[in-house]
Amino acid sequence: MALRVVLVWIALLAFPALASDKLIQYIEYIGADYSAAVVDGKIVSEAEYGEMQEFSSLIAEEVATAPEALQQQSAQLKQLIADKAAEKDIQALTALMRQSVIAAMPSIPLPKQSPDLKRGEALFATNCAACHGATAMGDGVAGAQMDPAPTNFHEVERYQARSAYGLFNTITLGVADTGMASFAHLDEQSRWDLAFYVGHIAGKGLDTTKVPEAMIESGAVKDLLTATPKDVIKLYPDFGAELMSLFRSQPERFFQAQSKDPLVIAQQKLQLSADLYSQNPQAAYDQAVSAYLDGFELVENPLGTVNVELRDQIEHAMMGLRQLLKDPAQKDVVAPRIAEIQSLLKQAQAELSETQLSGMSVFLAALLILLREGLEALLVVAAIYSVAVKTDKPALRHTVHIGWVGALALGVVTWFISSFVIDISGASRELTEGYTALIAAAILFYMGFWMHSKTSAKEWSNFIQHKVQNAVSGGAYFGLGLVVFLAVYREAFETILFYQALWLQGGEQAQQSFIAGIASALVLLAILGLAVFKFALKLPLKTFFGSTALLMLVLAIVMAGKGIAALQEAGTLSVSQLNLPTISWLGFYPNTQGVILQSVLVLIALVYLVRSRKG
Repeated sequence: MALRVVLVWIALLAFPALASDKLIQYIEYIGADYSAAVVDGKIVSEAEYGEMQEFSSLIAEEVATAPEALQQQSAQLKQLIADKAAEKDIQALTALMRQSVIAAMPSIPLPKQSPDLKRGEALFATNCAACHGATAMGDGVAGAQMDPAPTNFHEVERYQARSAYGLFNTITLGVADTGMASFAHLDEQSRWDLAFYVGHIAGKGLDTTKVPEAMIESGAVKDLLTATPKDVIKLYPDFGAELMSLFRSQPERFFQAQSKDPLVIAQQKLQLSADLYSQNPQAAYDQAVSAYLDGFELVENPLGTVNVELRDQIEHAMMGLRQLLKDPAQKDVVAPRIAEIQSLLKQAQAELSETQLSGMSVFLAALLILLREGLEALLVVAAIYSVAVKTDKPALRHTVHIGWVGALALGVVTWFISSFVIDISGASRELTEGYTALIAAAILFYMGFWMHSKTSAKEWSNFIQHKVQNAVSGGAYFGLGLVVFLAVYREAFETILFYQALWLQGGEQAQQSFIAGIASALVLLAILGLAVFKFALKLPLKTFFGSTALLMLVLAIVMAGKGIAALQEAGTLSVSQLNLPTISWLGFYPNTQGVILQSVLVLIALVYLVRSRKG
């Protein structure tokens, strides 16, 4: 189960921040310095080669508790060094390992503000020039007897293999058994200033006017911090070298471009998608997906209270754009379609009055967000809790409470982690929602059939004879409790994110309306939940089991549709749109994949129900 949240917790346990920083440092050092140790299968520097062996051993120690794939890569790296393999093989493997470590890291310390190269130059003169030389050529007087020698920051090959984040780590931690000491006594911002100064030297002199403005406006600071120039060149062959040169020499342009306005983010990423399409269609597709998930989706609810037709039009157009980007035959249509969507997004900005919503709009948005996201989970909890009460199973009641309380708690924790510890992308959010919805749908579908089986004449007789109290077994406890947890968790995290965006868009003047909307939704949900619960308890036991079974089957079909839609929004599943209306409360979305799955489930349920009636 590829749930990002689970991976986050594994990462927190397996990769403490300091260990991850050291890994990045060791891995990048081997990739950058291997050519100084081995050439054409022969050792050219015993000191450098000894360093390669030492660092590969240190990497093996650091990844001893890491995922198996990284342990295997570490063992392979150690063997390649022992075999004095070609530099290209070493660099390919270290690049892969670095990406694996970064993906698993719980956090990356981003600069609090844009690095200042002038300040970095002054820090270099004071702290580094004695060894590295006044011009950073590695020819300082104090470093003359060092082996290995101090780094020459003008070496292009070495520059290509180091990320700004890797340089920051080296400055922070130093390099064991070399003349490179730790500069942890400098404050964090000073270390970033220094890292950007030494990291920009070998990339100077390139024509940075080749870099599309959209690349700067996208504000992709984190990606550029953790990437090497070689990584970026591979991704953007036409301007990758210039992009990294610009980022390291003028970082303020990228830091200033970072925006928290979802509609601005959507427009920036769409423009980037248009610029990338001709040379890298997959990267263009990824940016189009991100434009929706990290941008437009966060304002769907507020926009829906102002202009629901415009909201649906933009959503349909953005999903349709993905189909165009995947179809080479439609390449001439891509640019006009993106321009059309950009126009719609600007219209949405105008409709939302420059992100400031009226009190009534905020109230309605806050009310509808919780009603829409919470109703489905409420029905699941109410139905299963009714089963616990009706069958007189205190243990199942406790399981239900543990499920929904645990889900809410984990939802809050996930939001906290995504806001203050790591960056959980919109795609990861939708993957989590999609997978949890499909798992919950499968369990609900099975439980619905199980409960309905107890309503047939023969099964009902056996059911009564063995006593209702023993009907819900320990295994069913887990299944029903898991359904409660998944149903609540899949909505909790996303609801908090939607509310976070709405709070910022509404401004201070609408905060009372925001709180009133949430409170009203909670009251309505409580009334509805109590009504469902009381009604269920009044039903005869056989009727109760039959109606609850039908409710579970319906909810399973709804969740299946929503799960498919979430995976499509994340870009994991393809989308084949149909000219049909969206009925979100039924989990019905106009695309072939979702309609086929829901139709199959409906058919299976109908066949089973008809056959069980005859039986």
